[in-house]
Amino acid sequence: MSYLFGATFEQGKRTHALKILAVDLDGGAIGSAIAGASQSFQAANFPTIEFGSASRYSTPAAVKNAVCKGDYWGAIYIHKGASEKLASAISGNSNAAYNAADSVTYTYNQARYPAIGDSVLASNMQKVVAASRGFYYQSPNGTAALQSLNTTNPAAVAAYLNPISSTPDLIGAQTQASRVFFNTVNIIVPTLAQFFYILALNGIGMSSGLLAKARVRDVWLLRFGIGKLYGFLTALTVTGYLWAFRESWSVGGSEFGKTLLVFWLYMDVQWQVLEALIGSFLPMQFVPFFFLTWMLTNVASSVFPFEIMAGFYRIGYALPAHEVYSLLVQAWTGCADQTRIALPVLFSWWLVGHVGSVFSIRKRCADAEKTVAVAAKAPAQDDTLSIPPVQPARK
Repeated sequence: MSYLFGATFEQGKRTHALKILAVDLDGGAIGSAIAGASQSFQAANFPTIEFGSASRYSTPAAVKNAVCKGDYWGAIYIHKGASEKLASAISGNSNAAYNAADSVTYTYNQARYPAIGDSVLASNMQKVVAASRGFYYQSPNGTAALQSLNTTNPAAVAAYLNPISSTPDLIGAQTQASRVFFNTVNIIVPTLAQFFYILALNGIGMSSGLLAKARVRDVWLLRFGIGKLYGFLTALTVTGYLWAFRESWSVGGSEFGKTLLVFWLYMDVQWQVLEALIGSFLPMQFVPFFFLTWMLTNVASSVFPFEIMAGFYRIGYALPAHEVYSLLVQAWTGCADQTRIALPVLFSWWLVGHVGSVFSIRKRCADAEKTVAVAAKAPAQDDTLSIPPVQPARK
C-alpha cells in the first residue's frame, strides 16, 4: 500500500508537467487577455500553458487533433472574430445577441484519466478564462470599450459585464460515475478471477490425480484450452458490465468489439503469468505476498499519468495494466495512440508466460507424481495393529 500511496505523493508539485496548448485564432483583445491570465497562473502546481502558432494550428480541428494525438493534455483556443464581435456588442452596433461562451473553447480527452481531466485540466482552464476578464478590463481595449459602452442598451451592458466565457468541446466525453473504476477496480477484479480459478484448477488436478496420472502434454493442452476459454468469458463479462452501466456514454458496437479484444488479451496475459508461477516455481506459502504485490504495482501504473508521479514509477511502462488502459482509451476515443509501446510489452508478457507455463505444468506434474509415490510407500493406517500394553496381574 505504501507503493500505491506513493503514486499520489506531492502530485500537486508536478502538475506543471501536464501541457495545455493555447491558440489565438482571433489575434485581438480576447487573445491578449487569455495570454495575460495564462502567464499569471504559471507555477509548479499549475499546468503549463504553451501558446502555439495560429499558422500551424489554423483551425479548431487542428487544435483538437493535437490533443487527440497526445501532444498536449488539453487545449484552449480563441475563435476568429471573437474580439470584433465583443467590441461591436459593447458599442451597441450589433443587432445579433452576443454570447460570451462563443469566444473561447477548451478541450481535453475526458476518457483519458477522467479524474485528472476533470479536476486538474478542466478546472484550471476554466480558471484561466475567468481570470481573463480582469485582464481584459485592465487592457487598453477594455478601457476603450468602457468609454464606448452604450449604457442605454441592455445588451451592450450585458456584453461588457460578461465579455469572455468558454464552451467545452470534449474528446471521448464520459459523464457516468462508473468511469472512475475503469483504471482502478476494473484492473484488479478480473485478475482476481484468473487467480482464484487457477487455484481451483490446481486443487482439482491434485485431488483427482490428473496431474500425477496424465501425460504432461495432455495436461498442458487441457489447461491451455481452459485458459483461453475462461479468459474470453471473463473478458466478455467485464465488457458486458461496462456497457450495462454506460448510461449516456457514446460508444457502439465497434468500441464493444475492441474493448472485448483488449480485455481478452489482458486476461490471457494475466492467466499465463499466474499459470507459470503459482503452485510450481512459486511455493504456495509465498503466493499471497507475490500476488498482492503484483496487483498493487499494476494498479499503481494505471491510476494516474506518469507525468505527475515520481520518476521511478515509470517502471509501470513494463506492466500489463498500464498498457491495457492505454489501449482501452484508444479503443474508446481513437486518440492517444500508444500501441507502439503497449503491444510489444503485452505480447512480451504473453510469450514469456506461455513458455513459462509449459515448464510450470511439467514441474507441477512431476511434483504430483512424487507426492503419490511417497504416499504409496508410507504404511497405511489400517495396516498397523495396535497392541495394548500388558497389565500386570494383581496379587
